[in-house]
Amino acid sequence: MAQRTPPHLPAAQPKKHLDTPELRERTVSSMVSAALLAVIGTLIFAWALRTPEYPWLFAVGALPWAVGLCIFGRALWKYTRD
Repeated sequence: MAQRTPPHLPAAQPKKHLDTPELRERTVSSMVSAALLAVIGTLIFAWALRTPEYPWLFAVGALPWAVGLCIFGRALWKYTRD
C-alpha cells in the first residue's frame, strides 16, 4: 500500500518578538482590563450580598473574576517570558 505524502504545510513563521515599550504597553493594557473585570465582579458580588434571594448572582460575579485572573496571569507570563 502506497503511503500518502501530507499536503504541503506552510512554513512556520518566526515568532515576532515585541520591543520592550510595545510589550510593556500591551501588558499594562491587559492588566488594566483584568482590574476592570475584577471591579465588575466585585460589584456583582456586592449586589448578591444585598439580595440573598438570588444566590446565582455569586456565580455570575465569579465569572468576571475568573476571566480577569486568566487575562492577568497570561499577560504576566508573556511579559516575564519574552
